[in-house]
Amino acid sequence: MKIKNSTRGRRYFLYILTLLICLPVYAADLVQADRLINEGKAGEAYELLFKDIETAAGTPEYDLLLGIAALESRHPTQAVFAFERVLAVEPDNVRARLELARAYYEMNENEAAREEFAVTRTKQLPEGVDKTIEEYLTAIDSRLRAEEKIFRFFVETQFGYDSNVNSATDTSQVALPAFGNLVFTLDQSARELDSGFYHLRGGASFSTKFMDREDLQAFGGVEAYFRDTYNETDFSTVAGDAHVGLRYNVDDENAVVGAVQGQNYQIDGDTNRNQGGVNLQWLHYTQTNTQYSVFSQMVVQRFPGQDVRNVNQYSGGAGVAHIYNRPGDPLVFASAYIGTDNELDNTRQDIGRFFTGVRTGGKYTLREGLDLLGSVSYQYSDYGADDPLFQETRTDHFVFIRAGVDYKLMDNLLITPEVQYSNSISTLPINDYDRWQLFVSARYDF
Repeated sequence: MKIKNSTRGRRYFLYILTLLICLPVYAADLVQADRLINEGKAGEAYELLFKDIETAAGTPEYDLLLGIAALESRHPTQAVFAFERVLAVEPDNVRARLELARAYYEMNENEAAREEFAVTRTKQLPEGVDKTIEEYLTAIDSRLRAEEKIFRFFVETQFGYDSNVNSATDTSQVALPAFGNLVFTLDQSARELDSGFYHLRGGASFSTKFMDREDLQAFGGVEAYFRDTYNETDFSTVAGDAHVGLRYNVDDENAVVGAVQGQNYQIDGDTNRNQGGVNLQWLHYTQTNTQYSVFSQMVVQRFPGQDVRNVNQYSGGAGVAHIYNRPGDPLVFASAYIGTDNELDNTRQDIGRFFTGVRTGGKYTLREGLDLLGSVSYQYSDYGADDPLFQETRTDHFVFIRAGVDYKLMDNLLITPEVQYSNSISTLPINDYDRWQLFVSARYDF
């Protein structure tokens, strides 16, 4: 008994000593944060507490307050991390489990929320809490019934300026080796043209359980797009897209998605390209808020009246996306791919190509309803034979950069000012160009 009591005493002493060492670091912040939360200033409390996360995370008192502040200030992902740390140390902490269920609910993780609420109901609860849990469970059931078949609609409009509406070179003359390097003057329509523009876009999508199975989901959608260039109406475009597919949720961490798609693309009222294809994707989710993907695609491209350009495209790649446990919920993603365009006319192997590329980007939340976003992509293309006019094999280095801001003006209305830059460096002068686009778009989801 003496040995046991002595051991217990030493443990109690070390526990008190640890608290005395750590408490001055954040105790004052805990008191102030608690006051701010009670005053309805959860955002200020969240910022105050988060600065101590490197040293204080793992302490239940700190994590509980951090989680509540995060949840009340619309940072549910950070709240989940905090509450899970509390429960790792104190699995019977009813308040933490109840708040974790609320956080899952805010994230639309309905099954996880229902599971946590169900566990909480088995505990001894303060008066009135049981009724609140029942209201949440009823709301979750309503959500899940609604999710069995979902239809969504959207409309979007955009106004802006395009420095190169036809993606053409700014060179006015080129020498053609096929004609003894005779210099030709390019037609105006084959040279860089700038214009203001507007576009209209609308579409609908659906998702529903397939064959009444929880692990199978059917989805699909259609979109129509019209873009008019004020000064260069010959380059106004119209496009229509459609897709339909199936998603199989293997388990909580893995899913397989397959889809078929088609597109019609027109320039100045004439069909420029028709394409259709299939794609297959594997998704893997981790508990560290990371998603991995592997994908493959086969696309048939046909050019009416220009059969020599017809190709079958095969490609595949992999990607990763991660949300960091930091203020602003930073999201970063990256992917890489490789593929080929196989020409159908064996006499024009210069049409076919090998290509590979990478893409990276992210999003950062400045405050609720205001996100910074951006991405950078690079693609290398190497064509299969010498171009008949330039008597040189075409290779391209293409860079695309975009940056913008998503501003949620209303629950269903998103305003996005954006700038885009693209640059094609090619061995063939007519394919060498750069392009700026600056625009503001407004999207409304029904």
